[in-house]
Amino acid sequence: MSGLRDVLQSAKGVVFDFDGTLVDSNEIKRRGFDFVFAQYPDRMEEIRAYCYGSNHTIRGEKFRYVTEQILGLEYTPELDAQFHKQYADFTTDSVVAAPEIPGAADFVRSLAALQPTLVSSTPTPVLLEILDRRGWSDMFSVVQGAPVNKAAWLRGLQAVLRCLPPQIVFFGDTDEDERSARDSGCSFVRLASEANTGSDYSFADFLELKKIGERVV
Repeated sequence: MSGLRDVLQSAKGVVFDFDGTLVDSNEIKRRGFDFVFAQYPDRMEEIRAYCYGSNHTIRGEKFRYVTEQILGLEYTPELDAQFHKQYADFTTDSVVAAPEIPGAADFVRSLAALQPTLVSSTPTPVLLEILDRRGWSDMFSVVQGAPVNKAAWLRGLQAVLRCLPPQIVFFGDTDEDERSARDSGCSFVRLASEANTGSDYSFADFLELKKIGERVV
C-alpha cells in the first residue's frame, strides 16, 4: 500500500470511471440491453454475450451491432432513437438511485486539490444528468462521456496537465479500463474487482483503499 501512497502523493491528476467504479450500476446497465431487446428471447443469449462483454463500446454501437449482425435487421434512425429512449428510460432513474461503491464520494472529494475528472462510456448528457441528480456535479472539474476513446482521452489529459503519464492515476473496474490506462501509460487502480489478474493496485472499495492513509495528497 505504501507504493500507492507514493503514486498518489506524486500525482498531477486523478481520473475516475463511473459505472462499477463509483456507483454499483453495472448490473443495471446490463439489464438495460435485456429490456431493449426483450422481444427477441430466442437470441438473448447471443445478445447478452455481445453486450455484456463489450464494456467500452457505446450503447448506440451495441444497438446497431445487435440489430444488423445478430438479428439481421436494418438499423434505421427510428430504431436508433427508440432504442436509446428505451435504454435511458430503463436505466437512468435506477443509476441515480444506485448505491455508491462504499466510500467513493468521500474519497473523490478528498482529492479535490487534484481537480478530479470523470470519463465514462455513458453519453455525456445522460452522465451530467445523473451527476446532477446525485448531487455530485461539483466533484469533477471535467466530465467526459461517450463518445470517447479512454486511452486517447487519457493521453490528451497528460498533454493538458504537462505531466508524465504515471502521474495521472486512473480508477476503474474493468479489463478495458486497465488496458486504457496501460496503453496511455497512466497508473491504474482497480475497484470492485472480483477477478483481478495482475493489477498493480486492486481494492474491493474505497473504504479499503483509504487504509493507505487519509487525504494522501
